[in-house]
Amino acid sequence: MESQKPKIAMYARRPFGEKLNATFDFIKENWKPLLKYSTYLILPLCLIQALSTNSLMNNSVILGTMTEAEMTEDVSAIWGPLLLDYSLYSLCMMVGMLLLTSLVFALVRKYNEREERLQGITLAELKPLLFYNIKKLLLLGITCGVGLFLIIFLIGFLGALGWITLVFTLPLLIACMVPLSFAAPIYLFENVGLMEAIKKSFRLGFPTWGGLFLIMLVMGFIGGILQGVTMMPWYIATIVKMFFAISDTGSETTISAGYSFILYLLGILQAFGAYLAMIFSLIGLIYQYGHASEVIDSVTVTSDIENFDKL
Repeated sequence: MESQKPKIAMYARRPFGEKLNATFDFIKENWKPLLKYSTYLILPLCLIQALSTNSLMNNSVILGTMTEAEMTEDVSAIWGPLLLDYSLYSLCMMVGMLLLTSLVFALVRKYNEREERLQGITLAELKPLLFYNIKKLLLLGITCGVGLFLIIFLIGFLGALGWITLVFTLPLLIACMVPLSFAAPIYLFENVGLMEAIKKSFRLGFPTWGGLFLIMLVMGFIGGILQGVTMMPWYIATIVKMFFAISDTGSETTISAGYSFILYLLGILQAFGAYLAMIFSLIGLIYQYGHASEVIDSVTVTSDIENFDKL
């Protein structure tokens, strides 16, 4: 019985294979609340995202079939809707990732805190922690966004000095981005400030860089397979629509209300599947963080000593 299995400890030294097993075991044990609350929070957003995605693809096809003269005749009429669709799509993606990350971290935290794990957990019980996570992730995202802008500016400056400087500095900058992944679990799980979380992410991340990179690579690959499965019907339907849009003989198919509605439903499935695929990477990151914390800081040993002093 799943309820009789030992609870999956977050802070534990694990070889790579056991980190994979911990991730899969958590998803297997808690797939119902993960799917249930992902549907509550993410599916309504996917209804909007599918509209923007399909509109973006449609406007891109129209732009691709236009001649250069037609493109220069009325620039705003062409690029305006395209820019609006892309902006709406990007906004939906950012909000969706924010909600999903907040949810996954909240569920993992409740799983560790509750004796009954996630059995019988309600949205009302999760709501305070969700708002707490969202607030912190927004602050972390803004800070990292400013940092990314400065990094891009630095890369541009180094590129102006010569391509040789980029050969040495660009791999170093990319390598520094990997440990920064720990900033989210540190900031959400530990009682530390923002800058302290960022500094600690490098302290934990560099000594365990290889494991962090590998777990994100493998989980990203697994998530990509799931995303590909849910995206393929939408992709094929979109290709068919593009083909008939370009063809002179298929104009009736492209304006079919039934076909457009099916494409919209497939767009919802594609968007929702992409978010579900991210769960693998998020949970894998959490257990890699727990491994790194135990390796570098011996969290469970420190906790045992503190609890012993309170006896």
